[in-house]
Amino acid sequence: MAFKCDRCGKSIVITSQQRHKKGVAGGRWKYRAPKSKKILKPNLQTFRGILNGKKGKWKLCTKCLKMVKKKQKPAPKKSPAPKSA
Repeated sequence: MAFKCDRCGKSIVITSQQRHKKGVAGGRWKYRAPKSKKILKPNLQTFRGILNGKKGKWKLCTKCLKMVKKKQKPAPKKSPAPKSA
């Protein structure tokens, strides 16, 4: 499947969507509201780097991408204290 996160497995979700049409005088519904399918796709981004110890090109959802980048971010370097004379 093309729309799937390589880390968490998040994929397409199919839901139902309902829309009302305007009614006639008196505010009554003239027709039954039609139901249609709605497809929700995950927000996938390509990521080049190391994931689970393997180097490669991955498709990650934005939530996983944020976590992976946070883990790979190097710790800030501490500058040595100035020496006093």
